[in-house]
Amino acid sequence: MSSVSKGNAFEDRVFAAIKTELVEDRLGLSPAAAKPFKKKGYFSRDRDDNIIVDVSIEVWLPSATQWSMLWVCECKDYSHLIPVDDVEEFKAKLDQIAGANKKGVMAISGALQKGALSYARANGIGVIRLLPDDQVRHVLYHMTYSMLAESPRLDSAEFHSALTQPGYTGVNRGFYASGGGYIFGDWRSLLQDNLSIHSGGT
Repeated sequence: MSSVSKGNAFEDRVFAAIKTELVEDRLGLSPAAAKPFKKKGYFSRDRDDNIIVDVSIEVWLPSATQWSMLWVCECKDYSHLIPVDDVEEFKAKLDQIAGANKKGVMAISGALQKGALSYARANGIGVIRLLPDDQVRHVLYHMTYSMLAESPRLDSAEFHSALTQPGYTGVNRGFYASGGGYIFGDWRSLLQDNLSIHSGGT
């Protein structure tokens, strides 16, 4: 598979996961209020042209003539460490898009350099790592009823390792996300937080 085909397949995976959460009404947003797109252009005053983004979600308030919030996801399917330059470039693109209340997230299959993660956090850029299947180890535990009833606790040290170590192997988890001072263990919790009109933008 060529690098372009591989990258497109990763974008498709991200878009499909997001669309599923929206279409199945698991985020408290009606499909009319939150619209997902792939490869959509948004106007840049600096370029006097559109910036094409990998994946986006527009949140619309009733009777509005413009989206009230824009969520933009840059997809990077790299086997090597993602440098800070890539995060800086994404931030520059996001800043050029006309309109207020924007959120930027990078979805990656590889890991970030530690400096890149620090830059993302300092500049309000969320990060999602989707581990390749061969880096997820499935372990069956003997679960009691009380253990099943409790929400699993997320470990910030584990998430930091998952985001910065290329060969990191997840145990029963292939999704690691960080943003806004929080960590998220699945698409639903991340999107519920990110798509709140009152959660602020970059």
